[in-house]
Amino acid sequence: MKRAILVSGKAPLNLEIKAMLPLVSYQLLATTDNGMEALRFAHRFEPDLIIMGWNLRGLNSSEVLQNLVGQHLCPTIVVLAQEEQHVLNEVIMADAHNVIFYPWRALEMAAAIQLAEHRFTRESESLQKIQHLEEDLKTRKIIFQAMLSLIQLGRYSEQAAYTALRTQAMTTRKSMRAVAQDVIKGFWIPEPD
Repeated sequence: MKRAILVSGKAPLNLEIKAMLPLVSYQLLATTDNGMEALRFAHRFEPDLIIMGWNLRGLNSSEVLQNLVGQHLCPTIVVLAQEEQHVLNEVIMADAHNVIFYPWRALEMAAAIQLAEHRFTRESESLQKIQHLEEDLKTRKIIFQAMLSLIQLGRYSEQAAYTALRTQAMTTRKSMRAVAQDVIKGFWIPEPD
């Protein structure tokens, strides 16, 4: 069963969410109406979902939402009362995974949870791709820097420098990046042909 944290000070809303969560295979780990405590709970319990209301005690609701979304811990759904429509743009700009207005039907909340989970998964995949591309770019920069070092020695063309790095990587069973770092640090310089 998945685990959820409820961050809200509205008793009727809390009762409805507590009753609805088991229907969508979630168990409630903790409830709080304090923003700072919500952030502590999120790190301590590592939930699969956070459902939060607005007008929290302690830390401002907007800051709590920005922290939760920015730290990319789990899907975050914001539940707003009709009179809180004025903060909708703020919730959207903070990139909440979904927003739903109270009162709601159980099916609407179930759909909101599924959509939030889907958005969170897509976001996670995108972040992983970005991290992979950033690592790839760092590797290319290191290899290029090592090639420049070899070219500046005056003994290598661009192609010969690349070939020397690749040959050393294959011979030593190291990555091209590791060999390039050895060149940059002065640990290895190929012998001229």
